[in-house]
Amino acid sequence: MKVIGLGPARSGTDSLRSALKTLGFGPTYHMKEILFEESGLSTYNDADLWLKLALAEDETEKNKLIATILEPWNSGVDWPMSAFPEQLLKVYPDAKFILTMRSSAEAWYNSLTGSICKIEANNWSVSIVRKIPLFPFTRMKRVNIMMGAVVRSQLEGDNFVHMCDLANMEATMKWYDDWNARIQRIVPKDQLLVFKTGEDGYEKLASYLGVAVPEKPYPSVNSTREVKFALVQIRLVALLVVAVWLFFLVTLVRGIHRLMNERDTVPRKVIKDN
Repeated sequence: MKVIGLGPARSGTDSLRSALKTLGFGPTYHMKEILFEESGLSTYNDADLWLKLALAEDETEKNKLIATILEPWNSGVDWPMSAFPEQLLKVYPDAKFILTMRSSAEAWYNSLTGSICKIEANNWSVSIVRKIPLFPFTRMKRVNIMMGAVVRSQLEGDNFVHMCDLANMEATMKWYDDWNARIQRIVPKDQLLVFKTGEDGYEKLASYLGVAVPEKPYPSVNSTREVKFALVQIRLVALLVVAVWLFFLVTLVRGIHRLMNERDTVPRKVIKDN
């Protein structure tokens, strides 16, 4: 792996993914690849492998899992991958690292609560969609379990529910600032680019990676608005599933009722005919 993003979710990771592919560093790993396989590479077992890594205590085992999961990829960003910076440094000592940062911890937290937290808060629709026996819905439950373990491994046992609780806002924003400080402390300065999401663009990124600057604006994808739209789609799918389930249930009950009525009426007819 040549380029690795170490910013947490909602720090501009998907925009960086798009930019890296434009600059010739694809395929680029991202949470979306685990769910949707957008690059065409199989990630069928990735959720299980990341879960195993999050629960592992042996450093050698963690490094082997990192190498196995990321072997097909030239670059990567976003959780769960970016949650393991020490292992990534060990496995890819020659890689270039990028820390995407929002303008402030408050800006990051607002993005988090306006997207991931919205999904976490809509358990009824998400839980229904996860039960659909079709790709990619079949992966959602496994990914949810995996991400819970990954976040707990970085938050001393807490999870997204803890992060999304407004009562823990100050503690969560402190975690974000501490994370950025940690990355800048452990990654050698000549291997790390601090990239300010919303301010920096292709010029800074391309210069760091030693490639030409593309003649197009830096991407802005997976915005809070897009995540909210995705949540609306999840709700619609969930409502459709409930409607179909109710239709079949009503049809089944009517069918049983009809059969019972027919069974009760047949003997009476036989007695009358005799």
